[in-house]
Amino acid sequence: MTVASWSDMTKFSGWTKKQDIRLPFLKIIKYGFLFMTGLGGTQVFAGVFAFANTEGVDIITHPAGYQGSGGNLIVTVGISPASPHAAEMVTPIQNAVNTWNRLQPTITNLDNSIPRNQFDFESVALHELGHCIGLAHPNLASESGLTGINKNFTSTIPSTNNVFDINMGADGIIGSKDDMRGDDINLHWFRKKDNNPFVLDGVVDKTTYSRNLSDLPATHLFAANGDRDVAASLGVANTESVMQQGMFAGETRRTLSADDVATLSLGMSGLDMIAGTADDYTLTLRFEGFTDVADIVFNFDDMASFAACSMTGAYISPNHLHVNSGAHISFNTAFSWFFNNESSPLIPPEHTNPVVTILANDITDAVTLKQGELLSLAVMLNPGAHAGNQADYWVWAITPLGTFWLDAQLQFIHTVTAIRLFGGSMDKLSAFTIFNGSTNDLIPGTYTFTFAIDDNMDGVVDGTFKDSVAITIIP
Repeated sequence: MTVASWSDMTKFSGWTKKQDIRLPFLKIIKYGFLFMTGLGGTQVFAGVFAFANTEGVDIITHPAGYQGSGGNLIVTVGISPASPHAAEMVTPIQNAVNTWNRLQPTITNLDNSIPRNQFDFESVALHELGHCIGLAHPNLASESGLTGINKNFTSTIPSTNNVFDINMGADGIIGSKDDMRGDDINLHWFRKKDNNPFVLDGVVDKTTYSRNLSDLPATHLFAANGDRDVAASLGVANTESVMQQGMFAGETRRTLSADDVATLSLGMSGLDMIAGTADDYTLTLRFEGFTDVADIVFNFDDMASFAACSMTGAYISPNHLHVNSGAHISFNTAFSWFFNNESSPLIPPEHTNPVVTILANDITDAVTLKQGELLSLAVMLNPGAHAGNQADYWVWAITPLGTFWLDAQLQFIHTVTAIRLFGGSMDKLSAFTIFNGSTNDLIPGTYTFTFAIDDNMDGVVDGTFKDSVAITIIP
């Protein structure tokens, strides 16, 4: 069985407001077919995963080389030696490779720091690499046949009426949680907890993400996608998923969003789609320099109207495909391209998710103490890009005598009912002490202390970001 998929981009010059024009970005054309013994050809449409279609809306697509076994999967990336701009492509492609390898969710990834009449090669390369490792557009995009802003609705296929049902709902924001989509079949995998494409769950697999609309939060009507207007409505400025189709000249989008990370991570949970099992894998893209024989090869060969990823795929199991080696990314020389010549630095903390830490006697690992020795507990918080967001803070201990919760007076209360330590702004904490005293009153056994911060402030324990430390008391 083979699968073919192409993408292109319509020429755009000048600036305009997003509400007027969204650039068709990396359009996947629907002339690809699936061929399998006993199975007729099926048109390929874009979704969160490449090759999701009417014959297999649950299809998960994996990078080249994955056969269902766990471990580290290496996918090679090269530049065709004869390509125009070959030398100029090296640094931005290395940056894009490193960005996918880091797999770090960020916010505020939209920037207008390049000349306004040029297209950012690194941003487009990052998006194209996403296609070539199995990801597709979270929005309907150009392959839907829709025009203008209608392409920003969440990726679906038509159902019995054979047309896309598109209604932006009461909030007037396309691609958001209250869109009314009739009988359209959703292809977008969303976070079950809150349908927020800009927050990454601590566990990414089919238990926490779904494309089944019955798993949406109670008041939500449809899966939200990673569009910049959706981000703004959720209080996240200047942010958009890398795989979202639609980009301006003069704009860069060089780091991943939570939705990009979640989609690739969902695939890495393997054939069973359960994280932490034997079929899980990690992905390492490896830049091979100038070569035509890598798993993915870049070339300014003018075989696309703007930029394109061409690939084939093969079944691993009924709902799982892998991309075959030999994927090809084409660019068109007719456009004015901006080639970043600076290696990307590590992502600054202000663009990342919060990091929470709890320490016992200044140690984050397990600690063993004799009864009567001193114990100091401290918590730390780097809020990252969530600085200033409203959140719930919690500290609890699982002990030989039951569960204890830390209250606002820094006293541990023995109760099965959760007690919130604090509700308010996420601010930086540098080793804030929550306990410092003797372990005389602690009976021998293991005490596990957890510090958790939610991504909201509703008085309900979510534990979105958390860390634990275990203390063993011996006589």
